[in-house]
Amino acid sequence: MLFNSVEYVLLLIGCFSAYWITPFLRVRQYIILIASIYFYMSWSKVFFIMLLIMISLNWLISQRLGKTKDKKWLVLACVLNLGLLAYFKYMNFFLENVQSLGQLYDPTFQSPYLSIILPLGISFYIFELISYHVDLYRGKIEHEKSPVVFAIFVLFFPQLIAGPICRAGQFMPQLHIIQKIDGAQIYKGLYMFLAGFAIKCGVADGLSPFVGVIFSSPESYSGFDNLMAAVGFGIQILCDFWGYSLMALGAALLFGYTLPPNFNLPYAALSIRDFWRRWHMTLSSWLRDYLYISLGGSRSNRAWKVQRNLAITMLLGGLWHGASWNFIIWGAIHGGALVVNRWFELANISSSITAFFRWKPIAWLLTMTVVFVSWIYFRASTLDDAMMMLNQIFTPMTGWAHSKLGPLFFELILLYFPLQYLIHRTTYEKDITLNALWKPALASSILCIFAFLYYVDGTEFIYFQF
Repeated sequence: MLFNSVEYVLLLIGCFSAYWITPFLRVRQYIILIASIYFYMSWSKVFFIMLLIMISLNWLISQRLGKTKDKKWLVLACVLNLGLLAYFKYMNFFLENVQSLGQLYDPTFQSPYLSIILPLGISFYIFELISYHVDLYRGKIEHEKSPVVFAIFVLFFPQLIAGPICRAGQFMPQLHIIQKIDGAQIYKGLYMFLAGFAIKCGVADGLSPFVGVIFSSPESYSGFDNLMAAVGFGIQILCDFWGYSLMALGAALLFGYTLPPNFNLPYAALSIRDFWRRWHMTLSSWLRDYLYISLGGSRSNRAWKVQRNLAITMLLGGLWHGASWNFIIWGAIHGGALVVNRWFELANISSSITAFFRWKPIAWLLTMTVVFVSWIYFRASTLDDAMMMLNQIFTPMTGWAHSKLGPLFFELILLYFPLQYLIHRTTYEKDITLNALWKPALASSILCIFAFLYYVDGTEFIYFQF
């Protein structure tokens, strides 16, 4: 059930209506829980049973962890959750690499291949469960006594599939409050849902066919078209995931719940460090708080240890996105860039060189070069395809500037910039409901017209695969 489907809208309307009709907190909790169960079961009843078992086991373990603060319960929770993630997401990747190594000694060596289907949203809800246990162990939260509230924390349907990654301390307290209906908040939620829908189904899905055909056969296109495909994918994935996140935040607001924002103009970043403060912010903060700090963070007096922690964090962050060497390389590029970024900030470099690299146009250009080159590895199906695309882009040749791309591609790229400004301005920087009435009406009209003119149907959200 996709967010941009009629089925999802009907589920949202039905849940919204039932939720606000009743004044009782417990009934509202059950309404949200039932809607969330229905949402997940519409994809897979079998995997919902597995998820229900995982929720039950995690709740029981957290009960013991909350009472005893014994680290063994935290270890058990991490092993259980990461073990499940490792099996479904990385088992075949591990077996493929075992086969590759085995064939170095015996060309006939074959390792088994398992028919594994990746459960929807597993990477996101596993991270939420781990953060819950770690925060409980660190004393930041108390054990949630209500299994219903705990289940909603994991299953909440607006953000179950692809985040944002919520912390228990952010979300659970809201579930214990009888929310009061607020017209301004309802309008804000609807507006955010519309904004997310417009950039997802207009820009992201409109660019998808152009990007896909070039990435599937980079050798058949010029250097310019390959460059535009890399740029197009960078804009596509931002609009796709930002659109999903806005729709999730908007849907949550319809019930009175506030979720953390996920994007803050990442392509305006002036360093890789700045980029990760702006891109997928709930994942960035999760990696920082539960991985980077656990590795030692920046507490060590030895610079190389801090750099090592940065590199490991980003390598594992890349692997979290998918079981592929492409994702590992993507993480390694960002990890390496963060290491260089930190070294540059701490090194004793002459003021003239420092001033040059901190000059905003240069800083932005270097940052975006790293980001968009790394997107090639993220999107390409194989390492060979990624290398072919880079070769096409960076090798001067006759016909490099020849383009087969249609006008619609460039039209969507150009329209992305004013849409980005409008949506960021009205959903992140300012509360649109605080403006004069004509401003929200104008912004909503622009988004409706754009969505109507450029709507593309049938493309799933990119982050559903993670």
